[in-house]
Amino acid sequence: MSATNNTYKRLSLFTGTGERKYLNEAERDRFLKAIPVLKNPIEQTYCEMLFWTGCRVSEALALTHQHIDLEERMIIIRSLKKRSKQKGSHYRPVPIPDHFADRLNQVHSVGLHHMTGSVDKLWGFSRTTAWQRISKVMHAAQIHGAMGCGKGLRHSYGVHAALKGIPETRIKKWLGHEHLETTSIYLDVAGPEDRAIAERMWT
Repeated sequence: MSATNNTYKRLSLFTGTGERKYLNEAERDRFLKAIPVLKNPIEQTYCEMLFWTGCRVSEALALTHQHIDLEERMIIIRSLKKRSKQKGSHYRPVPIPDHFADRLNQVHSVGLHHMTGSVDKLWGFSRTTAWQRISKVMHAAQIHGAMGCGKGLRHSYGVHAALKGIPETRIKKWLGHEHLETTSIYLDVAGPEDRAIAERMWT
């Protein structure tokens, strides 16, 4: 077995002790509703960006006004984990809901910055500050443990997309995975998610 295959084998939605690494549907809902615990709208939109796109903490921090496509309702995310020649130069478009695009425009004046050609970052704070803001929302939403972090939001995006029947190849594209083997972990759902799938057989 190759080293690459070994890497895929280690990927899991659960810790070594069986703790879930992703937010389930109820936790996702609580996280979104808890975001207003952050009083600064700019900090709120940061957490919303992670929720609606599944991007990595650093990928969100790297976004500028020019990466927001208001016409297409897309976020153009620079994939930070690509290897070889694609490293740092690969971009992936991720669709967002209309209401979130409108909110980004309202809070960050995206349209105005487009006209001026500004390349300022949407969020000027550090990774440490980003983690602190995510943790504050998680705490308010009563989400603790391995899933209560930015990575937990990313995993929950993948699981949520899989549960909604989004094609695996599309999830791969939106999350910026290099191989489908990585994306396939989101089909390995458990708990209430398994029950939701099983109910298709019972009805």
